[in-house]
This record gives sequence, C-alpha cells and structure tokens, in this order.
Amino acid sequence: MNSIKKSKLAERRWIPDGFHFLGPEESKRRRELLQRLSQCLEEASYSEIYLPAFDYTSSFQSQISGTDTSAFLATKDFDGYSLSPGVDLTLQVVKGMAARSHWKENQNVYYIGRRIRDHKKKNASRREILQIGGESIGDSSLPKVFSQMELLSKMWQKVLPKVPATLVLGHAAFLSELFTWLKVPNHEEGKLAQILFTKNAPELQKYLKLWNVSDERQKFLKLCLKPTPFAEFSQFKEKLLSFQQASFSLEAFVPYLEEIESIIQLWSKAHPSFDGIFDATLIRDLDYYTGIVFQGYMEGYSEPVFAGGVYNQLYESYTEVKKNACGFALHVDPIEEKLETRG
Repeated sequence: MNSIKKSKLAERRWIPDGFHFLGPEESKRRRELLQRLSQCLEEASYSEIYLPAFDYTSSFQSQISGTDTSAFLATKDFDGYSLSPGVDLTLQVVKGMAARSHWKENQNVYYIGRRIRDHKKKNASRREILQIGGESIGDSSLPKVFSQMELLSKMWQKVLPKVPATLVLGHAAFLSELFTWLKVPNHEEGKLAQILFTKNAPELQKYLKLWNVSDERQKFLKLCLKPTPFAEFSQFKEKLLSFQQASFSLEAFVPYLEEIESIIQLWSKAHPSFDGIFDATLIRDLDYYTGIVFQGYMEGYSEPVFAGGVYNQLYESYTEVKKNACGFALHVDPIEEKLETRG
C-alpha cells in the first residue's frame, strides 16, 4: 500500500495520536468522576464557569514564552486572526473574569476543560489533557493558597484515597531573586531555569563557569538544588542563610523563605493526605507566576497530576484593574488511568 493511500486510510479510521475517543461506559465513568470532584469545589463555594474552545493565539503567546510556544496549535479565522485551542486554561479564566460584567459575581470559580498542546515527538501520549481547576480572583493570601492545597487534598481523597501523592512546593519570586543575585541576564533566565529544573549538574557547571559565578555563590545555588522534606525546611533555611557574608547579602530572600515556612507550618497542623517537599528550582520558567507555586506527583506517573500557584500580575495584564489571584488544576486523565488499573 503506498504512503498516500495509507495516510488517507489512517485519517478515515483512526483518531490522531494524543487524542482519545471515549465510548459509552468510559463516558459514564468520567461523568461520575467529574461529579465527585465538582461536588468538592461547590462545597467550598466555587461557582462553575465555561471556557471558550478557542482564543486568540496572541493571548497565550503574551504570557507563555520560550520553547512552549512551539507547542501551540493555531489556525486563522476569516478576518486573518490567529486562533488557538485552550493552551493554558488559567489564562482563559483570568482573562474572562477580568471582563467588567463579572466584577460583581463570585470571584471563586471552577471549570472543567481540555488543554490542547502539540508535541514534537510522534506518538506522544497526550495532546488533549482534561483538567478540573479552581481560581480565586482578588485573593492570593497564604491562607487562600493553603485552602486550595487542602481542597486538592480533599478531592484526591474523594477519588484515590489509597494512592499516595507528593506535593512539591516552590516560590517564583524566590527563584527570580536567585537569578538577580547570580546576575543572570534576563534573556538567559529561561535557559538557566530549565537547567535547574532538570538538575542537570554538568550543564549547570558549564553555565556557572561561563558567567564567572563565584565559588560561594555556587555552593549556595547547589544547596537550592536539593529537594527538602517539609519536616527539614527550618534546617534548610538556617543553612541557606548561613552563607550571608559582607561581600553579598541574602536579606532579599528572607521574606520568601518566611512565606514558604508559613505555608509549611499550616500544612503540618492540618495533616493533609499528601507528603510535602520543598524544591526551590521547581519552576521551568517565570512566565506569570509571582509567588508560591506547587505541583503534585503520583507514583508511576512522570508528569504532574496537579499544579497551582500565585499570579498577582495576570489579571492586570487583561484590564487596568489590579487584582491578585491564585489557582490550581487537577489533571483527570492520570486519575482515570489509575482507577482503570485498579479495577
């Protein structure tokens, strides 16, 4: 069979790689799962909203930089505008809520939507990711962020009570301050963030040598690379601040370390179902996060199963009004996979 005929046959018979068709029973199970998760959000006084399937590509590009932009699927409408399916659902929620018509409505909202991303690799596992997420517009205080972590814990217990998960905590402003302290040029921050995220020691050593980073600053940075269990964070903080010298100050890091410590203290008192780890280099980039960030991981699944954080400048980028915001998203697909394997 020639390649053209084979290609036509594939298009007629099969769903594209990374997209999935659910039959009646699978659809029923998904509906029941989403109902249980939605119930948790509604009990926490979140109101449901619906997101558009497409938005202007520029809305995503203005907030997502680096290699991620190559993953955008795009098409043009009759007026010549470039449109993309939902690449980042948080952006769509905040943009939609920034419209004046929504200012007097409930600012704690939740959505169920599909995030669409392309992949350079053939036969990529997923290009369509089902998310259920919550956003709080106007409040990104530590108690609010922690309440969202607790809500995620309740949602997890509702659907996978016997499956352990780990919450990894980071701080975008801490990482940004680290780059400033290391005197990293703005155009190099994305590259360094990726190296730190992957813990690529050989690449990091080359990079530090290239920018003539002093030995003491290298030691400080390498200490930040080590993930720290919540129970050991106080010792980590003390050791980190012991690098304070006359030649360089660490005072700028203190407020962020105290924020992280406050979240961990709240966590310890509440005893959520997740294990907790702090990782200063959790973030691949600094696109729109401005404060606390977190991701959740499940054993046997390499990608995060949930994520969230603070983005205090995002709302203002869509309107002249400044409002803090924070939110989270739970990925439904890995939960479904785990439920199926457990029978």
